[in-house]
Parts: sequence; C-alpha cells; structure tokens
Amino acid sequence: MTATGLQPYLNTREESTFNFLGVPTVMRSTRETTNGAYGLMEHWVMPPGFASPYHTHHLEDEAFYVLEGEIAFVCGGRWVRGGPGAYVFGPREIPHGFKVVGDAPARMLLMCAPAGFEHFVLELAEPLTNPPSPPDMARLAAVAAKYRIDLHGPLPEQPEESGSPLAPAVMLPSDLKTLNLRWIQAFNERDWETEAAVRGSNFQAYLSGAAEPLHAGAWSAFMIDFTNAFPDACITVNACIAEGDTVVSRWTLTGTHRGSFNGIPSTGRAVQFTGIEFNRVAGGRIAEHWSQFDFAGLLRQIGAM
Repeated sequence: MTATGLQPYLNTREESTFNFLGVPTVMRSTRETTNGAYGLMEHWVMPPGFASPYHTHHLEDEAFYVLEGEIAFVCGGRWVRGGPGAYVFGPREIPHGFKVVGDAPARMLLMCAPAGFEHFVLELAEPLTNPPSPPDMARLAAVAAKYRIDLHGPLPEQPEESGSPLAPAVMLPSDLKTLNLRWIQAFNERDWETEAAVRGSNFQAYLSGAAEPLHAGAWSAFMIDFTNAFPDACITVNACIAEGDTVVSRWTLTGTHRGSFNGIPSTGRAVQFTGIEFNRVAGGRIAEHWSQFDFAGLLRQIGAM
C-alpha cells in the first residue's frame, strides 16, 4: 500500500527562523510534513546559561541531539552532560529539561514524537527581530496546558560534576502524612522538583477563589506566581491526619506582599491566613488537592478589599 498526498519536503533556515523563549529557532518539520509522525526543530544559537523550564510531556516523547557546544540534561532528577554528537532521550511522563553549560553557545536538534509539540513552539514564536526578553510565564503556562505539558518551574540544582547519571531521582515516602508534609516542605524550600514529583500525572487542584480546577500545568504556574508575589511565604502545619487514601492538614501561611498578586501591586504588608486541605493519594502520589483557605482575608490584608 502506498501513501498518497505526501511529497519530499525541503526546509532552509531562511524561510522559518524565529525566536522561541528568546532563542533563534528553525522549524525543520511539523505534523503536516511528516504525516503526524514527528516534529523536528533546530535551536540555532543558545547562549551559555540558557535553560529550559523543568517540564513533563503527556502526549509525546522528546529527544535531543547536540550539534555544537555543551549541554547538561536532567531527566527524572538525574543529570547527564554531552557535547557534539551526544543524544539524549526524554520520555513522556518524566520531568526533564536542559541547560547550556561552559563558555560557548550551543546548537541542538530537538525532536518530539508523535508530532504536536512543534505547534506549541510555533504558537509562542516571536519575530527574530524582537530583542530577547524573559517569557510571559502566564501565557507560557496557558499554552503549555493546551498541549498537555506540565511546567514545574526552574531546573533542579545541577551537581558540580557531570558525565554519567549523577543526581538521584526523588524518593517518595509511602506514609500519607509524611508524603503530605514533604509536599509542604518542598513548597517552603522552593524545591520544585520534589513538589512536582509528589503530584500524580493527572493531578487536579480545587482552590478557594478559583473558578475551575487547576491541572498540573496551571498549578505550577500558580505556585510560581504566588511565590513571586510572596517570596518569603511559609506554611506551618498545625495538624495532620490520614485515613484510607486521604490526608488532611490544617495550616497557617505567613509571608510578605513583595510582588503583584490578583492585580494588586506590591504593598510590603505582612500577611497571615489559615487553611485546611484534603489530599487524595493514588499510586503513591497526590491525585486531588482540595484547599479551603481565607482568600478574602488575604485580599483584605493587601488592600484589595
């Protein structure tokens, strides 16, 4: 049987170069040119220190091939480092990311299969003439959610040595109370790798003041926005009980309003409010998070009400 309607496809830099997250990028193929098999792009020039967010794909596997420079990759909490000719595979459902290391720029091919992720990139593409700027995290999170990609925040800390796998994957406790307390501790320490590892792949959060549930990507964006607004936010657990597949905590959060929150610019005011959360655990990870807290009291404290 012979496929119909498919033709050889030629792509050059001149016809498709754009900025993605501030990096010159060339889209080599899309689902339209590969019959849905894969998407392929070239990150043309990545400066030293450039890093992707720590993220998880739910719909596709990702693969990387280093053409120039040196890049450190992290997958499931483990770091590897490679130069020209290195190939790294990042499976779906496992958090991963990369960072350009050394003093020289890097160039890399990135492929995702099946196709689809390339349209996430194209949706966020900007003209090459635009000066590089930090990404709009709210827009990035919204587009990521559309393509079933979870954003977990910055990459985990990179070990000083590189080569073979170095950093151990996050080991999670089986006791529900300990699991829940570790999740809260990860928030207090801004340990986004552990925070993401505690959550299941189909995580849903139901929050006071939220019009609809937050999936994993939206939850990660909320965590980043909240800690940007309250950089010293800290949760103290007042009580914690577990029964069956559910763990319940009563807590107090304190912090200082140092950034924009809910449209209210920084006021420098200290805040304190209480809450209670129910977390359902499935497969050793938190699958559902129900949190009721004094959202109105928080808004009053920063002058929004």
